[in-house]
Amino acid sequence: MRNVRGLIGMPVVCGGRRFARVLRSELAEDLTRLEGLWVGAGLRGTRFIPSEALELIGEVAVHADGTGIRRRMSGPMPLRRAISTDGRRLGAITGAEVDELSFRVTALELSAGVWDDLMDRRQTVTRYTVNRTSGEVVIDPPEDERKGDYDEEWLGEGTFDRNADRRLGGDPVRRDELADGEEVEPAGEEDRKLAQRQG
Repeated sequence: MRNVRGLIGMPVVCGGRRFARVLRSELAEDLTRLEGLWVGAGLRGTRFIPSEALELIGEVAVHADGTGIRRRMSGPMPLRRAISTDGRRLGAITGAEVDELSFRVTALELSAGVWDDLMDRRQTVTRYTVNRTSGEVVIDPPEDERKGDYDEEWLGEGTFDRNADRRLGGDPVRRDELADGEEVEPAGEEDRKLAQRQG
């Protein structure tokens, strides 16, 4: 699988000769397949190669059996808003992973904001639908619920609460006992001798 963002700048080979570089990927409206690639071909201008004219997305180059159609490229690919099935905003779709041979989209890349981008912790979404009217991507519940449970657990609000029993790191001593200065265990004879030597 290849991320469409990683295709930018890759050389495009046709008939055994490099003739262009990838400028941008074009996905279908329903985000289920790669529609084609926009390429920069120098003096030949900006061209669009439909997926039917693509042979393979390789490791170091894209192989095509045609040079595509000379066409003016539209503005940057618009980000798609992602929402949950109950209408809650989850972030934006920033990329996709495609199969190198079939050009089918296997997963979408979801960013929840700038912080996620800096940490590079974008989510991979495989269960989704696209609202034809608004263009929004509706994430199916299993993806959304898993993320929600994870966040709640780390915030101590889910079913797994680290501090539910108010214990410290697995030590069976409660915080209130430490705060009140109660002894962890009764002092033995050895402790009394040690206290006398130190006193």
